[in-house]
Amino acid sequence: MAGQLVVRVHLDWTDPGHYDRDRSLPCRICTTATRMRDGRGEACHQSCAEDEIARELLGAGRAQIADERVPAVSWSVVNERLATAGGPR
Repeated sequence: MAGQLVVRVHLDWTDPGHYDRDRSLPCRICTTATRMRDGRGEACHQSCAEDEIARELLGAGRAQIADERVPAVSWSVVNERLATAGGPR
């Protein structure tokens, strides 16, 4: 059975520093105009920043899962090895 890795990110942008009431600039991700600013002061929608972080976390999680130290063995291989060894002990 294949597992599913889900990442959800919600940033708290209630601080007034995340909003520029004087100037609308293109979002650094989607290029649509926004008055929102990320933590570095760059124009960015909150949802775009959340999606970007979620994608990064998802990629890092998949890399960790794919980098298992124990090689994956299918049940058919296990059953075959048990059968040739005389069954479970």
